[in-house]
Amino acid sequence: MNVHRMKKKKYGWVCLALILLLVSGCVAQPGSSTGPAGAAEPSPATENTGNQGDIAPGLQETGASSENSAAISDEKSDSMHSGKFFAKNGNILIYYAELQDGIYMVDTAKNTVRRLVKTHSVHKLYFDGTYVYYMPYYYLGRGIYRVDLKGNTEKICTNSSLQLWLTEDKIYFTDQIGFDDINQTPRGNLCTMNKDGTNIQILIKNVGNYFSIQDEWIYYTHLSNRDLYRAVLDGSRSECLAQGRTYITAADNDYLIYTDYEDGETQHLLNNRTGENIILGQFGGGSRYNGQFYIVTEERGPNGIPSSTGWSVFRVDQKAGKAVKLAFLEMDRFGLDGMSYVYGDWLYFYTMDGGPTGQRGTYRVKWPCDDYEAEYLVDGYLFYLDGYGYYIEEDENAQPPTFARINLQTGEVSRWSFQE
Repeated sequence: MNVHRMKKKKYGWVCLALILLLVSGCVAQPGSSTGPAGAAEPSPATENTGNQGDIAPGLQETGASSENSAAISDEKSDSMHSGKFFAKNGNILIYYAELQDGIYMVDTAKNTVRRLVKTHSVHKLYFDGTYVYYMPYYYLGRGIYRVDLKGNTEKICTNSSLQLWLTEDKIYFTDQIGFDDINQTPRGNLCTMNKDGTNIQILIKNVGNYFSIQDEWIYYTHLSNRDLYRAVLDGSRSECLAQGRTYITAADNDYLIYTDYEDGETQHLLNNRTGENIILGQFGGGSRYNGQFYIVTEERGPNGIPSSTGWSVFRVDQKAGKAVKLAFLEMDRFGLDGMSYVYGDWLYFYTMDGGPTGQRGTYRVKWPCDDYEAEYLVDGYLFYLDGYGYYIEEDENAQPPTFARINLQTGEVSRWSFQE
């Protein structure tokens, strides 16, 4: 998904990451302004609930903590930067449904669903509130497309790309050079263009993996040496920030999380204000939800060997600039594919191989997790945003599938039926 996945080879555990970016302290201490400003997170119960349904099993007795009531909304950055199969702007939801061959629009205010584009090949999509931008899979088509909310579609660029980054007036993208069949990550020249596809300019040559833009800086990995760099928005003043085989998993204006594959997949947290670089553990990865950084990793013992008994979950205290341990997940009881989301006092997971109760689907665990029991929620992969989970609900009786949304605080499920 693109969301891309950080794979732990030793145990086959997959940690889903939100998106990108940078870096560790091999040189100067990079400067940064304050963290991103964002609107306070709305209570999930205040949104239009569509066609009402049942309450998810795991949420019948206890709702999520209200701790996140002042969290930063991920809506804008998630839709314009993440590149998933789902995006949201206000009451408009955009979703690529592979089995239904199309990109669909859900209007939660009008309780309607309609197909915008009929296509069987979408690698990633983005949404700025006016246009949906998407790219097909590399081997199934080339180019960058945009479609308005009436379904009018145009190909704005013939170049192949595996990542876009939308701003108010521009699109930053990697002009793909070849394709990495194993990692399926971007590689090529980092470019910019107007949002209608005109005025393409090369900013930085030979970029590998995903890039991220924070304040006036572009953070990226150089394709040839895998070191981490940053440059200003026009591509100039490039400087090295970290050496190694690095892969960026999460970023904002103040903090960066990355994996160094040259050092045994160590998980690094860089304080972008002070330049302090901390190794939190080995394997796993980082994500950013509701304005907070979370890292799941195996802590190293005094002998430098990572834990073989469990995963540690950290959250960054942004005022103190430190990672605070929230939970410990025992490996022999974990049985899930990876942490997908954090909301209130709950960690959310997805598994395809049965999980703790033998059911495929989404589960949650309340921290601290030293003696936890996972609660089953729904048979579906959820896209999370601001206290909700969005998914396609298939009907075993071959009825038209529905687009569903679960309120993570109350467990209420809303549904909208697909239409042509």
